[in-house]
Amino acid sequence: MVRPALLAAALGLAGFAACADPAPVQDWSNTVETVVVTAHRGGPLLWRVTKGDASVVIIGLVEPLPKQLSWNEGGVRDALKGAREMLLQPRAAEGIVESLWFLAWHSDALYLPDDTPMETTLPPELRARFVAAREKLHRDAGRYAGLRVPLAGLRLQGDFLDANGLTQDEPTDTLRHLAREEGVPMRPVAEYEAFPLLRQLPSMPSAANATCLKASLDDMDTLALHALPAAQAWAKGDLDGVEAHYSDRRFEACVDAMPDLAALFRRAVDDSMSALDRALEKPGKTVMAVSLGTLLRQDGLLDRIAAEHLAVQDY
Repeated sequence: MVRPALLAAALGLAGFAACADPAPVQDWSNTVETVVVTAHRGGPLLWRVTKGDASVVIIGLVEPLPKQLSWNEGGVRDALKGAREMLLQPRAAEGIVESLWFLAWHSDALYLPDDTPMETTLPPELRARFVAAREKLHRDAGRYAGLRVPLAGLRLQGDFLDANGLTQDEPTDTLRHLAREEGVPMRPVAEYEAFPLLRQLPSMPSAANATCLKASLDDMDTLALHALPAAQAWAKGDLDGVEAHYSDRRFEACVDAMPDLAALFRRAVDDSMSALDRALEKPGKTVMAVSLGTLLRQDGLLDRIAAEHLAVQDY
């Protein structure tokens, strides 16, 4: 969940819609170290974090984006000029051999036993909602029939994105292209093994399955209304527009049902903060792409900056 008071204190915003109650703003003005955060308002959301002769330009990412969205790349190009490297979001590592091995030996984690139709395992109200959503996308029940419930929800969400011309690959693919053009090396802040998370799917109770699927359906409803205006606002640096339409993905409700996933999120924030700290120890400029969820939710990157007693000045 996004922390509006911390966001307002750090970046000069008023707080996102559908957020938690405001938290007290901490005053770090008497600390020794200072991190100055400067917002770039001429295009997609950029902030400059400086410490001595070191700086990190943070690109706040709104995802998903329309596949054909046009946006001004000038601010990102300027940030990349002379940068030592660009840090990308953590990613799950999965090789072809490992994928085949996992499917061969752990298919019970992905698929229901005995070809059980997934929809028959759902409570009536949730089943009706799922069926209505897939029929609206002109998908038949067989496409999701054998999958574990959370994976069926994610597949349906992927079908929704495709049907609405949205992609999770942007803006990251464009950032990679721009970095290559500027000769800036790229790397994710971390890589994680994804398969251990899947192994716990068979042991999830039915209530947790329902929570995950409901969250996927809620996300689809929200994206249908807000994905396009949020993307358009992001593309032109319209903070008020982003504020009005951005919200964290509700599928994160699955975190409570999957302890390993919750630990992975904390690890991702830890690794992102460590990467930021290391970049600020070296003179020069680093560019860092971070999702707004990672930046702004409770115990996210901005919370970690405050926890290290680093003063954050709004632009």
